[in-house]
Amino acid sequence: MINFFKKNKIIAVTFVSYLLVLIFRQDIFMNAIKQTGSFLLEMIEIMPAIMIISALITVWVPSEVISKNFGEKSGFKGKLISIFIGSFSAGPIYAAFPMAKSLYNKGASVANIVVIISSWAVIKIPMLLVETKFLGAPFALTRYLITVPAIIILGYIIGKFVKRKAIDEDEAVTEEKIIQLPNLNCGSCQYKTCEALAAAIKAGNATTDECVINRNKKEKV
Repeated sequence: MINFFKKNKIIAVTFVSYLLVLIFRQDIFMNAIKQTGSFLLEMIEIMPAIMIISALITVWVPSEVISKNFGEKSGFKGKLISIFIGSFSAGPIYAAFPMAKSLYNKGASVANIVVIISSWAVIKIPMLLVETKFLGAPFALTRYLITVPAIIILGYIIGKFVKRKAIDEDEAVTEEKIIQLPNLNCGSCQYKTCEALAAAIKAGNATTDECVINRNKKEKV
């Protein structure tokens, strides 16, 4: 039980908070339950589509494409593509995180992940239209002209201070998730499938260098 609370601190704090509110203010507790129900219903409507898109990114989009357009060496072009993806996204901000995680696992840089999430939160195109209607075009355009450079700068700053190693260690991400296998199941590594090789890597019985395709890429670099 203690280990559970250590690993799930946010859930534990939330549970205790709900329990205290139930004891001392039942009216607030009931209102919180209703709000939670509405929030969960919204997630049920949105998250399946987001998870499917994230899975398709993981399976269909080659790591080379992600690294080229969103990786550490993508430069300013990567920031612009990240802004484009974030600004044309749909759904609430929490829907950005599964997709961001999929891109991260395929080789996207920390800086570009920050840009995508930030763009998703504050410069979506539908938001621009609504903002223009209620607050006027000068206000909306001025805010966008200031916000876009600020997001890019924020991405660069966080990318300098937060390294992949820190994220991977914090989440205990295994090597096969960081260096993606090609999923071709060619058998040249002596394992029948890439999944079998990944399992061996996780168990410490193999390395990603046993993948002939990955090894050839490293040698070319």
